Amino acid sequence: MLEHISVFRKEEFAMNLAYLWIWNPAGIPPHMGLSIDGRYFSLKANGLDFNSELKDLIGIISRKRLAVLAVELKLGLNVDDFKVEFSKFEKTIAHKITCLNPIKNVLSFPETRKLSELLMELDKKDLLGKITSWNMAESSVQLADYSTEDIHKHLVSLTK
Repeated sequence: MLEHISVFRKEEFAMNLAYLWIWNPAGIPPHMGLSIDGRYFSLKANGLDFNSELKDLIGIISRKRLAVLAVELKLGLNVDDFKVEFSKFEKTIAHKITCLNPIKNVLSFPETRKLSELLMELDKKDLLGKITSWNMAESSVQLADYSTEDIHKHLVSLTK
């Protein structure tokens, strides 16, 4: 359960901070990405979002009314850390590589297998900050319960 979620307000959102992005947070599985210094990174079935403009992404989220969360990460990282890890990947591969792979490498949580595990590890180390939402009315979100097999089934469906 993610609680105390604030609705996006442009004047309050610090584009330069590090964020874990959760797309379709109630979905099975949700998709994830990272941003820092106004740059966005995400590994997808059809390729890689590498060093993209975060402001453009926020425009797409608003225009398409996508349900998205941005979880502030209290970590001493920089854009080069993100570039190094994400450049090691081209796209997701069912049963091998998910959107989580570069994220867990950047954040130094190599054993995590899904979003809920990553969030628990970050929370244990007090590394989670403010949570911002787009196109969601609730101030708390229950993440869907899913298995790693559900993730790979979804990746297979994306490549058909």
